[in-house]
Amino acid sequence: MLRNYFKIAWRNLLKNRPFFLINTLGLAVGMASCLLILQYVTFERSYDDFHPDAQNIYRIELDSYQNGKLAFKSATSFPAIAPALKKDFPEVLETARLYDAQTDVVTYNNVHYREDNYSFADNSVFKIFKIDFLSGNPATALSDKHTVVMSETTARKYFGNQNPMGKTLLLGREPYLVKGVYKDYPKNSHLELDLLFSYRTEPEAQTSWGWYDFYTYVKLKPSTNPDQFQAKITDLVQKYNPSPNRTAGMHNDLLLQPLRDIHLYSNLNQEAEVNGNGKSVTVLSIIALFILVIAWVNYINLATARAMDRAKEVGIRKVAGAERSQLIIQFLLESLILNLLAVAVALVIIQVSAPYFNNLTGRPLSLTQWLQQDLWLPAIGVFLIGTLLSGLYPAFLLSSFQPITVLKGKLSSLTGGLSLRQSLIVFQFVSSVVLIIGTITVYQQLRYMQDQDLGFSVTNKLILRGISNADSTYEAKVNAFKQELVGANLVKKVTTSAYVPGIEILWTRDARRLDRTDAVANTLYNTAIDYTFLDAYDIKLVAGRNFNRTFGTDRHNALINETAVKLLGFDSPAEAVGKRVNSGDTLLIVGVVKDYHQQGLQKGHWPMLMRFIPDDARFFSLQLASTDELDNKLANIKAKYDQIFPGNPFDYFFLDTFFNEQYKAEQQFGRVCSLFAGLAIFIACLGLFALATFIAKQRTKEIGIRKVLGASVPSLINLLSQDFLKLVIVAILLAAPLAWFAMNRWLEDFAYHIAVPWWSFVLAGFLAMGIAFLTVSFQSIKAALMNPVKSLRSE
Repeated sequence: MLRNYFKIAWRNLLKNRPFFLINTLGLAVGMASCLLILQYVTFERSYDDFHPDAQNIYRIELDSYQNGKLAFKSATSFPAIAPALKKDFPEVLETARLYDAQTDVVTYNNVHYREDNYSFADNSVFKIFKIDFLSGNPATALSDKHTVVMSETTARKYFGNQNPMGKTLLLGREPYLVKGVYKDYPKNSHLELDLLFSYRTEPEAQTSWGWYDFYTYVKLKPSTNPDQFQAKITDLVQKYNPSPNRTAGMHNDLLLQPLRDIHLYSNLNQEAEVNGNGKSVTVLSIIALFILVIAWVNYINLATARAMDRAKEVGIRKVAGAERSQLIIQFLLESLILNLLAVAVALVIIQVSAPYFNNLTGRPLSLTQWLQQDLWLPAIGVFLIGTLLSGLYPAFLLSSFQPITVLKGKLSSLTGGLSLRQSLIVFQFVSSVVLIIGTITVYQQLRYMQDQDLGFSVTNKLILRGISNADSTYEAKVNAFKQELVGANLVKKVTTSAYVPGIEILWTRDARRLDRTDAVANTLYNTAIDYTFLDAYDIKLVAGRNFNRTFGTDRHNALINETAVKLLGFDSPAEAVGKRVNSGDTLLIVGVVKDYHQQGLQKGHWPMLMRFIPDDARFFSLQLASTDELDNKLANIKAKYDQIFPGNPFDYFFLDTFFNEQYKAEQQFGRVCSLFAGLAIFIACLGLFALATFIAKQRTKEIGIRKVLGASVPSLINLLSQDFLKLVIVAILLAAPLAWFAMNRWLEDFAYHIAVPWWSFVLAGFLAMGIAFLTVSFQSIKAALMNPVKSLRSE
């Protein structure tokens, strides 16, 4: 019996090849799109899940309040917190500290690499994080001073096929003994751990309650209630380092951050990585669901539209003794077969498109991650439920026809089916229009951020990294390098600084005005520059002067920006000039610079303090006249760099490209949105095309009679198209407020953002109308041009 059902179902599908192919293609594209998006979503939500006790691991967040206001929220905290937590709270199983030193040169046998993904770590890090050792003992690997462990890829980079155990690496000038090699750390981690050096030995790194550059992780006992524990530790800093100004609103609070929330839901200062965006991931999840539902909606639409064609079949089978339950099973089997074929085609699409999609998202995605995370069972469940739901209504509708009525050719009870089909078309185009408006908004926000006046010049800026371990001769070498570059006409301008735009400033100090006894301290972000920094970057002065060689006291002077002027309580930039501030030492404010964007427009302006320290030359900023003959220029610059700074890697980047990397997540989100918005429209139009074909076929006799009575081709096209276009207009009206609400929520994550463009609603509406009209008009024109004699004969 079951075999016969399958035979009949397969024959029925092949009998109606156009609808079969359209349905299969629509479902396959919908399923492939859904699975591709869910691969990305699953990867983003899997961050740090690989740790066995991930649900019990937390990072300590530091919230600093000044003058009763939140000054900053930092992913790093004080090094003294970890031992205090272990000592004071029995709920704590283990703590570990990581100090990210940003960048340094690592050397083995005179081979030098600049390393960015390394940290100094407590040995207890191996008791908290899952780090699989290939050689060495994790219990003692970092217990001794000047030891290092590394990933297997890093080990091959330095030692090739040699056994690295017992060999010595130089970090700067400091020797470290290799005590272990571990498997490459997973990519779905908020930490990138290529090299782990034994924890820093200076007393400040052990006991400081002021130096807050350390990531602190805590592993709690499984029975611990995190909310209750949070309440206990909030005032831990006050206990060990009481603030005399707490009543004046000066204090530091500690918060628990769940490890698995860090990647998507943390946007703090000094993050270990460029985090993902939880809202974007949620939006993509909804898009995946919508695309799949749109594909299944097509099936329902086409199956119910074909009810007239299959009515006689149902009537004859009922007369021959078929029961309604048997007909329902047959129609559900047709749905299952079609969906299974669509799954097979979808898997082929995924395999073919995987390299492109991975490049689009920048993630190492594959179907194997579904196996690793036991997601196949839920996926199969969703597939079966979708297949059942999409096949159930057509099955009940088709099996409900009365044989006598059907065989007499009277079937006037399909108005309900018509209403359902119209509702489903509206749903499809609501989803499509929302996606179009969303895509336009994302790209407009990206364009706004990239075209915004940043307050400094980025054109033709070549950035070189200085050396990390400077000695007393470094300033002289820096000056010599500058002179060589300018003297050889390789650059127009050159300047040095501790930071360049696009890099988060980690050097923070509290500053307090000295001209008022009631002045309070405020945190400023410090950077070191030379005489030519403002000129080289075209940063404007709004009051006072720049650092100048004619003044011999500029090492005791400072520049601040407009945001710092307001934070320190000055009424105007001019008032700040000539005032002194205490920031570790006493500094005289000699100038105020116009605010510029140190980081992307996701963040606001920072209160900045610029010091004149020319030997803190971590970056060289070279202004090129042009990028013509770039390879030749780079070769000449490298030759002079290698001559003056031997043994240091020549690392460079262009500032405009580097700065825009901060918008990489938004760019990827925009590309993914536009791709799947297009696919959603394509799937919706497939269904619309098939439905228009069917309606045109059903109205063949009507069209023939109208033509005989003198109806023109344009009037017939209008007649056949207007019902569909009315539905699209309704969809546009429903989609507009939904899109406005969703995109306003997304834009809230940016400190500087556009309003949702009004014209995006108009453009999306015209696009939807145009695409729908073109889709429907093809069949409308074909039907309108048909010979009326032939149309009437066919009846």
